[in-house]
Amino acid sequence: MKSLRIAFCALCALLIAGATPALAADQLKIATFNVQQVIEKSKAGAEARKALEAKKAELQPKFKGDQDALKAMADEIEKKGSAWSDEVKASKERDYQKKMREYQLKVEDAQFEMKQLERKVLDPLFKELQTIINDIGKTEGISLIFEKSRSNGLLYAADSLDISDQVIKALDAKLPTLNVNTATTPKAKK
Repeated sequence: MKSLRIAFCALCALLIAGATPALAADQLKIATFNVQQVIEKSKAGAEARKALEAKKAELQPKFKGDQDALKAMADEIEKKGSAWSDEVKASKERDYQKKMREYQLKVEDAQFEMKQLERKVLDPLFKELQTIINDIGKTEGISLIFEKSRSNGLLYAADSLDISDQVIKALDAKLPTLNVNTATTPKAKK
């Protein structure tokens, strides 16, 4: 009788222990959103993208002349190099290497400038996005919200968990425009 009671208690303990994770899973609400989709489809994200593309278009022509000059120099060295003396060829190659280093510095400066602008334009957007995601999580009773991308380690999520459209609507309501001319703070609706 005593062994039957111990077996019954053990069975009850196992059932309770097995039911606890199931109960916890029922209470755990998970959602995902696609940050790239939010940036592409939201009003503020579209403005940010336009500002970045405009800056890129502004910077690109500055490199066209340098690229053409470097290509012409490389072609000249390749075509005429065998006819030149070693001294002339070495001088032309040094000139080419010097121009190439100058060009690379210009490219690095432009990339740095683009990164700075990207940070200035997107930081206010991401700050507002974080607030919106926190608000949605609290109001909807969502325990976990994941950004839907492989780079974050999320390999699969059902489409029914995606709240991207809800995030876009909330972002458009809170941040209808983004001050991209000065790339400072956004104009948020109170």
